[in-house]
Amino acid sequence: MRKREQLVISKSVAECLRKQLPAGETLSVRVICTSDHPVDSLTPQRKYGHFSATSTLSRRVLILVSQNSCFVAGIEAHEFVTTAVDVSCSLNNPSTHSQQEIDKSPPAAAPAATVSVNTSILKVDTTGELTTRMPLARTLVAGYLHSLQRFSCVGGVTNIGVYLFARAQPEYLFAQSKKSSAKHILSDMALIKWWQGTMHLGLGYAVSAGQSQDDRSADPSCAASILAHIVIPGSTQSEASLSLLSSSVSNTDNNGLPAESSAASGSSVKWVWGSPYPKNDLACNCVLQFPDDPITRLLSERHGAFWSVSMLFEMLAISEECGSGHRTAYISASIPVASLSPLPADLPEQSVDTADEGALSFDAYDDILVALFDHEMDFSDRGKSASSTARLDAYLDSKYSIPVVTVTTSGPPISQKSTGTSLGNNPSGSAAAAPKVNDLTMAVRKKRKVEM
Repeated sequence: MRKREQLVISKSVAECLRKQLPAGETLSVRVICTSDHPVDSLTPQRKYGHFSATSTLSRRVLILVSQNSCFVAGIEAHEFVTTAVDVSCSLNNPSTHSQQEIDKSPPAAAPAATVSVNTSILKVDTTGELTTRMPLARTLVAGYLHSLQRFSCVGGVTNIGVYLFARAQPEYLFAQSKKSSAKHILSDMALIKWWQGTMHLGLGYAVSAGQSQDDRSADPSCAASILAHIVIPGSTQSEASLSLLSSSVSNTDNNGLPAESSAASGSSVKWVWGSPYPKNDLACNCVLQFPDDPITRLLSERHGAFWSVSMLFEMLAISEECGSGHRTAYISASIPVASLSPLPADLPEQSVDTADEGALSFDAYDDILVALFDHEMDFSDRGKSASSTARLDAYLDSKYSIPVVTVTTSGPPISQKSTGTSLGNNPSGSAAAAPKVNDLTMAVRKKRKVEM
């Protein structure tokens, strides 16, 4: 039986692509999803009491989108569900209470458990082989964020944390795509700005998909606020504001919490400068440590155990990965589960479990990544991209039978001048052929007239 989560992600992404991208395009979507595997805690150095315990399950997700038999975009994410249990010493403990006290005491309460869900978006990449200019990568991120509604059936979850480390590199998923003349590689700050705009619009879509403007006006809860944080190690807010989106980014108070002014905006996404963690707290006790992340590497060092959150970000600013002339950003958001719009109604009824038959193991997932990065894979031009796509498709079909979802888009046409302020396109614009460019530039490209 195919894992339900894979079906949920496929449908969420396909629906977003269908509604938001210009009509008449045909895209194919593959979702590669593992079963849940036990992993180390996201705060591995944190010390818990004798009556506390945590367990963390992780799932890995890779989404590949193709057009005309060529991969055009992909996203990889790791998802984590952590359960923390606090078993307090009760009166029923015979080592500290007499038998008479035990007999008279009420039954011991069930251990208190809290569940948290966090996802780390690791990679987003494109090949530049789109036949029509459109914001595919941005829309792919939005569809993935909407699919997080599947965690609403996990008991006790009230918020879902979304985290990413924005770092400019010429290629992430598609080997040799940096050599493609169709791919426009963004600079450090241009990529950070793209990610902020993409998260802003993607989070907004996640809570509004399937809702009309009348629905949101009639029910204020539909427009629940999402708190998002952004910080660029080594940069002040005033320095970064020159490059970030024009939408306001409020400061934080002394406790690392948003200032009251951050709630004054009518936007569904409120941006706050800084990390989501109290700056004076011990970093190893509260800062989540995701795979392949500079924070994880720094805190794993011996002296990292004594750093506050503030000190951690100061050290990041001079680290090899975030300093030395590089500009990177940490972006995070907390999504209220109740505000996420419903998933497609035709999904089968099934709760989230940990070992659905047919789901991939971590080893199988790693094998797929090895195949994607094989030395014979080459996405430097259309011909080589088509050959490499066919090679991986054949591998996935023969060994794992991973289904393909075909999407025919029906959204409004691309306007001749794109400001990058909407997830999809300007309904008032007219369709026009555009020079072949990598869609990562959609949020940062200056306005320019399309050559007819």
